[in-house]
Amino acid sequence: MKRATAIVLMGLALAAHPVSARAGNTTRTVVAGLATAALTSIVCSSFALTAGEDAEQDEFARRGWLIGVAGSYAIETFKDDLESDIQDLVGFPVGLSVDNSLGITGRAGYRCHRRFSAEVEVEWLNGFDSDVSAPGFGKIDTIDIEPVVVTANMKGYILTGRYQPFLLVGGGVMTAKGGKVRDTVGPGLSLTERANGFAMRFGGGIDLYVTKNVVVTVGVDYVLPVDDLKDLDYISIGWGFEYRF
Repeated sequence: MKRATAIVLMGLALAAHPVSARAGNTTRTVVAGLATAALTSIVCSSFALTAGEDAEQDEFARRGWLIGVAGSYAIETFKDDLESDIQDLVGFPVGLSVDNSLGITGRAGYRCHRRFSAEVEVEWLNGFDSDVSAPGFGKIDTIDIEPVVVTANMKGYILTGRYQPFLLVGGGVMTAKGGKVRDTVGPGLSLTERANGFAMRFGGGIDLYVTKNVVVTVGVDYVLPVDDLKDLDYISIGWGFEYRF
């Protein structure tokens, strides 16, 4: 009976938590993401217009389109906040362990200046698998949090030769499934609704030009969501390839 009570309370807490069913800010989030993308495009376009014909057009810093794909390894930085929120809601101590997540990133953009480019980045994560435990009960629930982050980024290149270190800042939208919550010993509770929120991306890395068209890229980003998903910040380590047209 005690175990069943704890499971019901945990299910209610997760239903009320920002990661679960509350998506009332969807319209505001989408508008903010579109505004960010538009602003990024305007800024990059202004660089292209002011560059004129004097901009350096060597084989590695030339203007042009790019596409890329990368793997990512997401390191959670939200465990303590999420654990505290759940504990406050259920009214008794809980423990939370969260696994890091693998993912895939795709991007497309335009190098508008030898020092700057604009891109749209989509990152999908396989899921932060989390185990919830309570004193005297052991493990009582499992949560699978599956984020997708879409941002419009501006990249600034410190060097413009074959090796190009860069800094990055972006803004856009995070959407995350509330997870599948299940009792490990009996009937469970499924929360599959998605919540949405504005998210920022800050990072840096290096592009290595294998040829003038093929680029190996490595980077580290910090993803900072707000609104309903403010407790799902994480560090993303990415590695992959880009093709410069």
